[in-house]
Amino acid sequence: MDDWLPPLPDPLRPPRVVTRRDALRRGYTIDQIERRLRTGAWRRILPSTYLTVDTLTWLDRQRAALAFAGDRAVLSGAAALAGIGLRAVRRPDSLLVLVPHDNRTRSTAWVRIRPTRRLPSPELEPGPATAPVARAVADLARETRHLDDVRALVAEVVRRERCTVVELAAELAAGPRRASANLRMALEEVSGGAWSAPEGLAGRLLRAANVPPFRQNVTLRLPGGGRLHLDFLWLRLRAVLEIDSDEHHGLPADADATDGRHILLESLGLSVTHRRPSFIARHPQRFTDGIAAWLAGRARELGVT
Repeated sequence: MDDWLPPLPDPLRPPRVVTRRDALRRGYTIDQIERRLRTGAWRRILPSTYLTVDTLTWLDRQRAALAFAGDRAVLSGAAALAGIGLRAVRRPDSLLVLVPHDNRTRSTAWVRIRPTRRLPSPELEPGPATAPVARAVADLARETRHLDDVRALVAEVVRRERCTVVELAAELAAGPRRASANLRMALEEVSGGAWSAPEGLAGRLLRAANVPPFRQNVTLRLPGGGRLHLDFLWLRLRAVLEIDSDEHHGLPADADATDGRHILLESLGLSVTHRRPSFIARHPQRFTDGIAAWLAGRARELGVT
């Protein structure tokens, strides 16, 4: 049986998204374009940018934004990150498009045009032109008001190896200082070992408090050859702090897994305590005071000075 091949695209059929200039190059006259718009065969979705099919998809929106913005345009921020599977990013209502600094296109409707002298080369991947992940993260972080949201974004892209702390730090240094405080703080926390927004907050609070030095996100090798990842470890005190999830708190499977980890760590001579992100956020002083008291008691128990 012969292998099936998809049909070649019809050269006479316009793409789903087409600009006025491109339609003219394809041989359409101004009258033909206007007739299609009047009859509803085509629909204007941005100035001089048309949809030639019935349904406007997310991919159509991306392509339309780039076509409207002009040559060398690239998507950035959430518009560039929404397709790579990050939990911290949702498809945005408005799309950020970076263009050369001398581009005179203005923002309109759901497209935000940002001229820049640091126009990045697009990622070498199929689909619409998108900025490299580190640049897109930095642009999104500067637009994000809440520190916890930036923490979650930075921690996720680094943990999932979509970009490195070094790449993000380079974007932080090269970009504008305005609105960069959250990104700077999140990078400091991730550099210290935080793999999530709650861990980042906990780490920052503990470093500012009077507690002994600790390590974050430590891989513990078990006697039988397995491994466990610990959120916070005080090695000299043989003490472990675990940040439990609010989202899954109370689910039987999650509770069983947490109890199993706790028993295993205690059997290895480690003292384990747990805190939930919601408690840390609502009661930061109580959190740090409690951890400091627990660690002081652990030091007395072990005779560590």
